[in-house]
Amino acid sequence: MHEIHSKLLPPVEFNQVKCIEGYENIRSGFPVYLSDESKLSSKPFDFLFFPKTEAELAAVIQEMSRKNIRITVASARTGLVGGSVPQEGALVSLEYLDQVEAVFYEPSTEEWRVRAQTGVGLKNLDAMLRVKQFPIEKSGDPFVKQGIECFKQDPNDYFYPPDPTEMSASLGGSVVTNASGARTYRYGPTRAWVRGIRVFLANGEYLDIPRGKYFASTSGEFTIYGSKGDVYHFTIPDYPIPRTKSTAGFFTAPQMDLIDLFIGSEGVLGIVTRVDIALIQREEKISVVQFLDSDEQAIQLTEALRTNKRLRLDFLEFYSGNALNLLRDLQRIEPSTVGMPPIPEHARSAIFIEMSFNPHAENLDYHALEETIASCNASLENSWAGYESRELDRFKAFRHMIPETINSIIAERKKQIPGLHKLGTDMAVPDEYLVEIWELYRSQCENLQLEWIAFGHIGNNHIHINILPKTMEDLEKGMELYGVFARRVVEMGGSVSAEHGIGKIKGKFLNLMYSVDQINQMKKIKEAVDPRAILNPNDIFAMEASQ
Repeated sequence: MHEIHSKLLPPVEFNQVKCIEGYENIRSGFPVYLSDESKLSSKPFDFLFFPKTEAELAAVIQEMSRKNIRITVASARTGLVGGSVPQEGALVSLEYLDQVEAVFYEPSTEEWRVRAQTGVGLKNLDAMLRVKQFPIEKSGDPFVKQGIECFKQDPNDYFYPPDPTEMSASLGGSVVTNASGARTYRYGPTRAWVRGIRVFLANGEYLDIPRGKYFASTSGEFTIYGSKGDVYHFTIPDYPIPRTKSTAGFFTAPQMDLIDLFIGSEGVLGIVTRVDIALIQREEKISVVQFLDSDEQAIQLTEALRTNKRLRLDFLEFYSGNALNLLRDLQRIEPSTVGMPPIPEHARSAIFIEMSFNPHAENLDYHALEETIASCNASLENSWAGYESRELDRFKAFRHMIPETINSIIAERKKQIPGLHKLGTDMAVPDEYLVEIWELYRSQCENLQLEWIAFGHIGNNHIHINILPKTMEDLEKGMELYGVFARRVVEMGGSVSAEHGIGKIKGKFLNLMYSVDQINQMKKIKEAVDPRAILNPNDIFAMEASQ
């Protein structure tokens, strides 16, 4: 195990950093920074910073630390748990750290990699990779220039596999939340594709952490040596990680890689400013929406598709009967909005899959897919399919119409009852509990006569149950039901937050999943690297700032 040493950048003047001072000035001139996609509202805070370089960021951290002012970090603000919503102190936006710095080939793993700053948008990154054009192409750095020239000469196309549902998210934001989405079914979450990070600590120093270099000792310990003689020593938690998707709490594993502690830590241990990610070769795909007779048949087909070793699906998504009814109503009102053919009237559920597909192959073999679907008393004839890029985009847009329509319904209801809001689950269980958790979701929502819609990542047993309250009484019943679901999911060995993180909103559910001692193990790591609790206060768990 190598010794880990933090470093310090050459200083810049703190007053060079763009800063909006005073809550009234921020609220009137920069209102978008008062919330994120969670719709959680900020409390008054005093400073809004826009550093344009890592050195400026370090200056902000050092000055705020000196004054004991706590820092909340934001970038694209697409989170759903309020992580980037300040409650005090200062908000630091990383949106100007938005450059791709290099594209290079790593011989040891035989993979292309991209080095990019934290604020690079996932959508913009994908667009650059598609056309193999980058703003740094005229760089005078020989390493950068040679890497891009070689990348352009490679006849294959490449992409970054993680596919978070919100593609307007930033790269750094997706790393600190270990973001996932539909393609997590095949490719895993963001963690699986991160090869290196640069992270700034609460004292303004930084660590460069490549994957595969720094590991916990056999007793689970790390020691970080600061440039000024500081020593940060801590022990990783010893709780088990759920056997399913999870972004609840710190990652841990015997003799784990240090990089994995920071990935998914929601920025409470350090601020990620640069990321090295791996790419893989882009393949042609086919998307299929298979219509079914019931939600239960969709569960049955999911289990059959997962056990067929001849099939390698990129994703396995679910539309409940209620979700299809919602889209049917939308098609009747405004057919062009959905952008797809009419949903068959007989369909009472659907499974949405994507898989590799070569339209130029002499023999197109669908036998494995046809046989699996037929084994569940369904037919591939009752499906939509498309493989051209325009069609694939339509399929993806069709899937996103569900949450968008739900949000618009709730927005209309809030006009009459301002206290209403959507309740959406983000829980996942191990494979063997899919049937049981679905029956719990369905029966409880129906017994309480709530309006509800289910959709999402059924391949990972990660179904989003959206409760749409019509009254404050509905909202109260739904919130109680959310707790019922969370407790049962934990009993099944699942996660109370499969992809959205904990942030400021889900702390009470973290307490269902971990004991007081286990949460204290996380807090001790926080205390070791951020002893005054400066960074991202009240995210994951609350800690008092110390003087």
